[in-house]
Amino acid sequence: MSQWLSMKVLVIGVNTRHIACSASRAGCTVYTLGMFDDVDLKACSEKSVIHNMPDVHDLDLPELAPLIRTLFPVDFIVLGPGFEHLGNWVEEITPGNVLVLNNPSHIFKRISDKAWLAGKLKILNLPHPFTISLDSLNTPEDWTGGYPAILKPRFGAGGMENRLVSDLEDLKITMAVLECGQYLLQQYIKGTVASVSIISTGKQAVAIAVNEQLAGIDTLTKMPFAYCGNITPYISEHIDWMRETSMNLALELELVGSNGVDFIITDKEPFVLEINPRFQGRIDTVEQSPGHHESFKGKLSMCGDSQCFSIKTIFFAPRRFVVEKKEYDYLVKCYNKGTAADVPSKGTVCEKDEPVVSFLSEGNSRMEVVRQAEQLVNGLTDIIEDTHTEV
Repeated sequence: MSQWLSMKVLVIGVNTRHIACSASRAGCTVYTLGMFDDVDLKACSEKSVIHNMPDVHDLDLPELAPLIRTLFPVDFIVLGPGFEHLGNWVEEITPGNVLVLNNPSHIFKRISDKAWLAGKLKILNLPHPFTISLDSLNTPEDWTGGYPAILKPRFGAGGMENRLVSDLEDLKITMAVLECGQYLLQQYIKGTVASVSIISTGKQAVAIAVNEQLAGIDTLTKMPFAYCGNITPYISEHIDWMRETSMNLALELELVGSNGVDFIITDKEPFVLEINPRFQGRIDTVEQSPGHHESFKGKLSMCGDSQCFSIKTIFFAPRRFVVEKKEYDYLVKCYNKGTAADVPSKGTVCEKDEPVVSFLSEGNSRMEVVRQAEQLVNGLTDIIEDTHTEV
């Protein structure tokens, strides 16, 4: 850790807390520009610039540039959610030779294109759900992947815009109202979604954790496919293949830094689902779980006298509400115990379906950490239901 103690890192993103606090734990002095004024972000940052970004898909770069410059000088820059594709622009506005610790922009954009990735995985002969760009269908009847199918944005992560297409009639309506070039249609495969966290240099790669993904959990979100947390480690007979496949993909695609490969595990086999060429939100559980290295061998390191699991759950606002004293006090109490992150400041307005807070827990089994997470979520839900009407 000593080599990082004198380093200054600037983290730029819509949400920067997970990266900023990880860098702080590594010994860096952290500066951030982001959208959320979280309690724990302020605690781990030397200086934070909070800026409203009403449309994260259409950032006002000329407005952001002078704000970023107020945080210089730094030794290196990390681009977080919403900014990972802007490496070239950041280098243009950065004085001197400051290293950007992300995948090069052209690699990020290429791999983030799920249509391109589907074609690449087919060339590599890797199992992947049948996927085509919606605008490649001349008519809805040309779809041969069966129903239900899953509709996804061609670019983007998080699953919040994903939805099921139930039948041919639903597809006809969908194609009539959407800009088809921006969406994909994918074979819907039921199974457990898991991910492999990898670190790579472009020439070498190592898998550091296998994680179970949580999506569409109804006590956390009403969005059926929204990413809402993960459990580390994920134990499966397919771990060795997933690990090797992920490392090989990292090398094939020349990924650098922290990346993730998503899989869906069925009763018969695993499928490669997506590649996330970015710092992962699951870094919270990867860093918390001391047993993840041994999980690759089909066993877990011992945490005291028992196995170690770590969970992160992301709670989304069930409706529009304001974080008032009761909610704030509860979340700060959890934060002080190490069981909450991304804690909003008092007075924060949480819009419906926006992430509010993350809950964290460690335990000796998957069942134990799930139960602890449920208790933490229920504590907040009870307060919201008791004290709020929709605003």
